Amino acid sequence: MKNKYYELNISCPNLKGGVSFYPPKELNALLNAVGKLKIKKPVFVKMPIEKSDDEVRGMLDVIVKHKWITGVIFGNLQKDRKDPSFVQDEILTAGVGNFSGKPTFRRSNELIKLAYSGYGKKLIIIGCGGVFTAEDAYRKIRLGASLIQMITGMIFEGPQRITQINRELVELLSQDGYSNISEAVGVDS
Repeated sequence: MKNKYYELNISCPNLKGGVSFYPPKELNALLNAVGKLKIKKPVFVKMPIEKSDDEVRGMLDVIVKHKWITGVIFGNLQKDRKDPSFVQDEILTAGVGNFSGKPTFRRSNELIKLAYSGYGKKLIIIGCGGVFTAEDAYRKIRLGASLIQMITGMIFEGPQRITQINRELVELLSQDGYSNISEAVGVDS
């Protein structure tokens, strides 16, 4: 199967040596360099979730200036081990690294709403983070995600979970009087 889009992960946890693409100047330099590649497929920038709303807006301001970027993905890993989404006793037993799944859900949703409210006409938003059920996916859609990226939920629940979520999304849309997902995108933002 061919890739349908490329993901430029600016919040990759594997970056070492003080490299950061968060400051607008560095992000702009990265996007200028990648833009020179003349990539034909859509490009989505995978965004951090641990940055403040103002910092995220600063990054989005840079991203929308690069017309070749299709959209953004909210969001990447939860790096703040003090975030209220964690059970602190469980965190103590975790080794090094960052967290996907449910610890990302709340902040990802906040940032989807923020991005849709200010940039929804300029960027397609992919919702990612803590999607295990149709209700989880529908929440992200109602906040402004046009697409859903499922990672941890699929790993723990299996690939059949995608089909189950799609079927259940049809029911949720119908209950709310929508005939397709595009009608529900951003209704809560």
